[in-house]
Formats: sequence, C-alpha cells, structure tokens
Amino acid sequence: MKKFFTVLGGMGTLATESYVRLLDQRTPIHRDQDYLDYIVVNHASVPDRTTWILDHSQPDYNQALIEDIQQQSLLNPAFFVLICNTAHYAFDQLQAATKVPILNMLEETVAEIKRIKPDAKKVGLLATRGTVEAGLYDGYITRAGYQEIKPTPEIVDMTEDLIYHDIKEAGHSDGQKYHELVRRMVEEEGADVVILGCTELSYAQEMNPETQYPVADSQSIIVDRSLERGMALEGRTAK
Repeated sequence: MKKFFTVLGGMGTLATESYVRLLDQRTPIHRDQDYLDYIVVNHASVPDRTTWILDHSQPDYNQALIEDIQQQSLLNPAFFVLICNTAHYAFDQLQAATKVPILNMLEETVAEIKRIKPDAKKVGLLATRGTVEAGLYDGYITRAGYQEIKPTPEIVDMTEDLIYHDIKEAGHSDGQKYHELVRRMVEEEGADVVILGCTELSYAQEMNPETQYPVADSQSIIVDRSLERGMALEGRTAK
C-alpha cells in the first residue's frame, strides 16, 4: 500500500473494533475497492494508561506505543490515529517519536462542540480517573472558551465501573448505566453538552445510542476526521 494510515489500537480491543466498524460503515462504497486502506495495530497488551498516570511506579504504556509508532513509521503511513483518550497524556512525546502526524482526538473532539451544540457554554466530561485527574481535556476546553464541568467522585466511580467491569472485563455495555451517567452530567451538574472522553464510552454510545442529551463522542468524531483525511489521500471527498 502507498496511500494509507495506521490505527494505534487495542486500548481496548472492543473500542478499536467499534472505531473500525464505524469507519467502514461511514465510507461511501459501491465495491470492495472503495473502502479505505489502513493498518490496525491492536496492541492489547499495552499497560493500562490510567494505572500508570495515577502511579508512575507502575508499567509505563508510553514505551510500547513509541515502539509501535517507530515500527509503523518505517512503512510511511500518511497519518496515525490513536484510539485512546487517556493515552494522549504524553501526546507530545508520542508525536516526537515520528515525523508522521498523529491526529489529536482531544483537540478534534472539543473543536466539534461548536457544531454539536452551538450555544454551549458549560462542557461536561465523562472519562477515566486518569484522564480526569490529569486534566487532559482542561486546556482544550478552556482555550475554546467553555466552562468545564468535571464529574463528581461518585460519577467517576460509576464511569469506571462501566468502563472496566462491564466493557473491559465482561465484554459488553450496560445501556442503563451509560444513560444515567450522561443524565447526571446534564441534569444534576449543569453541562450543556457532555464529552465522551473514553473510547469505551464511545462503544457504549454505539451500542445504546438513545440518549436524549447532546454528547461529543470522541471516537465518532475521530472516525469522521480519519474518513476525511483517508478519502483525501485518494482524491475523494467524504460526504
């Protein structure tokens, strides 16, 4: 392949499958050859990102990702897609490991809010404890002119129960838990729109999309950006 991109996935695998599924579903096709050319690196054994962020004595996930990036860079992809919000903790370090651009999921997600909810002033965040406590989204949200509404400790606990127990451990989503999380952020915490700042939450949204509240789904958004760039490589325009 000459015109392709590389997906850095496996964090977790169900979320990576969701990304690929959405990408293929949204690609305008009339034949096999209309699908995009891409490589998926499903590196499921990458150490947990939140565990390391909260305790740097634990295994560091960054070295595994840097090795993936350096190996894939030898193939000369047009760009990388990093399918994990929390892994963006050391985004600059990862980007420094290659000349190939890495799409910034956090930046793209916040930029999309103006289209999702043009009158939004307060932006809520649902994410892993690592993403929340490290403030990964803070700068992007405030620079865009929004007030950030962080989840309460109870909501973080509920979010991690859904992410780690239901999705990562049991292999399925719980729609009732997911919708309750979004409801709380809007009705109880006052968010105008809620960022789904973990790709497992994006998986939950794909499995149970009936939420009545506006969400900025980080994975869905990065799928659209991937599609736009991937089709541009072939001289096509995403519809």
